Amino acid sequence: MEELLFSEFPGIGSETWKELILKDLKGASYDKVQWDTEEGFSIEPFYRAEDLESLDLPTFRRKEKGWLITEPVYQNQSITVANEEAKSLLAKGADSLLFYSHEEAGNQFGIPLPAPEDLQRLFSGLDLKKTPVVLSLVNRTPDFAKTIRSFAKDAKQILADYDPFGSALLCGEMGASEEKVKSNLASLVSSSGSERFICVHSYYLRESGSTISQELAYSLAWAVEYLNILIESGTKPSVAAESIWFWAGIGSDYFTEIAKFRSLRTLWAKILDAYEPGLGEKSPAQIHASTTEWNFTAYDPYVNMLRGTTAAMSAIIGGTDSVTVHPFDKVYHDSNEFGLRIARNSQLLLRHESHLDKVEDPSAGSYYLELLTHKLCEVSWVEFQTVEKDGGFYKSLLDGKIQSKVESTEKKKREAVSSRKQTLLGTNQYPLASERHADLNDSIAKTSDQLKAPAQTKFKRLNYLRLSWDFDRLRFATDAHFEKTKSVPKVFLLTIGNLGMRKARAAFSSNYIGCLGYTIQDNLGFNSIEEGIQAAKNFKADIVVLCSSDEEYVELIPEFCEGMKKNLPTVWRIVAGYPKDLISKSEAEGIEDFIHLKRNVIEFMEKAQKKLGVL
Repeated sequence: MEELLFSEFPGIGSETWKELILKDLKGASYDKVQWDTEEGFSIEPFYRAEDLESLDLPTFRRKEKGWLITEPVYQNQSITVANEEAKSLLAKGADSLLFYSHEEAGNQFGIPLPAPEDLQRLFSGLDLKKTPVVLSLVNRTPDFAKTIRSFAKDAKQILADYDPFGSALLCGEMGASEEKVKSNLASLVSSSGSERFICVHSYYLRESGSTISQELAYSLAWAVEYLNILIESGTKPSVAAESIWFWAGIGSDYFTEIAKFRSLRTLWAKILDAYEPGLGEKSPAQIHASTTEWNFTAYDPYVNMLRGTTAAMSAIIGGTDSVTVHPFDKVYHDSNEFGLRIARNSQLLLRHESHLDKVEDPSAGSYYLELLTHKLCEVSWVEFQTVEKDGGFYKSLLDGKIQSKVESTEKKKREAVSSRKQTLLGTNQYPLASERHADLNDSIAKTSDQLKAPAQTKFKRLNYLRLSWDFDRLRFATDAHFEKTKSVPKVFLLTIGNLGMRKARAAFSSNYIGCLGYTIQDNLGFNSIEEGIQAAKNFKADIVVLCSSDEEYVELIPEFCEGMKKNLPTVWRIVAGYPKDLISKSEAEGIEDFIHLKRNVIEFMEKAQKKLGVL
């Protein structure tokens, strides 16, 4: 049929398409339409079937069709309340349950489970034959293992998450000596297909700012270290493989996240085959994925709904076994019914309206995604081998190499956001300046306390801190100031001169200073500096921003400074733009600051809050 339809049309080669692109670029370089990823490789503007000809395309399969909508139970009141909440979640559409019960150094998070026997009450009335369960007990897992096994015998699946290396990354300590850790791991070998006790929390890396290839490479090295410990203790590779599962994070890099999960399955199978031929196919990776708070924001939080939904799509299309979408308002609410409902319903929509559970591997055959998976496998494998050559995951962890590499990536990402090269919608771009979040107080205080913990104990800790943190804490200072004084600093935009430039720089200034949550007065334009300064005086401005063109600044800046010193001597004088030939002269005249595309927003926010007495 295809030959009959298209036989009269000549084939079009890649070079022809490239020539058309170059024609549309009108003299610009072809690299303008190539995308350099943070993973270290470039993405072409188009791909064709011929790009896949030399590749051995992988096939993917989950153990079961579709994925499990896994609902977290955040209740920290009592076991009874948690049990009732679990039943309610199942009735509302959840497939499986995620129970948190963490106790470290006397601090508790999640469900209070003092003893293993309390699991009986937690699971009361739950049909474990139909409902898979994830028990997040971390370092307490060995103490609960015997009881968990008694339930797992008749259960569909129970996952527990003992992960001493993860504890080292997060807390700086493994929770036990090296010898005890090995003993615990050996004791947690799965005795049936319905239980897994050893977890690789690779989402810790994503929550700390790692690249996707770093999460992928280090999670593989992490799992291999556990695999080797189990095998050295006398466990068969096939049994060891069935004892380990992955808990990955999902960020906002939509297509690359899809490729990440496909790559994880491919590379894990490759590793298992090295231990025992055919083991990769017999024991496919067990992957649970959860949305990360790394790219969630406290301000304009409804954007987090979109971030969570697209992240879930990435994980589902990429082939994860189960997915947890955290509430959009989790940044400042421990538990909120509306946020939980929206998070759950986003997955229900993807299942019942998008029908993503009907296709085994939706991205199979996509030229772009197949190539992206291949490239991600290549760069991740190189980094994985580097870790192995350095002595393995544990040694790299002890030496701080992995933490330092993640930290380096994290700093680059924070710099990209603070310079606005990367957009956090509603936070560093297009903020709603009038938005107030008094309910952020507890979250800000809690995070500030966590940051006071030493970064280095036995192991260097990851900086587990969301990308928007600096914006959130500085913006919240304005909200706290408003709660006390019922007022916020006022910004007046003195627009004058060239219509196009004054409007452009006024829009930029509103967007830039809006990150602080100040009251901003834009204007249609003034006929004179004197008129503008009088209007700013009537507005009772704390900041006046001169908005015009570089050419007109030659005459406007001296007049502006003279008028401001005379009429508003204590008001902060700022120029929108960076007229480099006028900087020294302008500062001598009395200009106190310049805001422009290359100006670091966080540095400006810090300066503004201190100068205006907000901090």
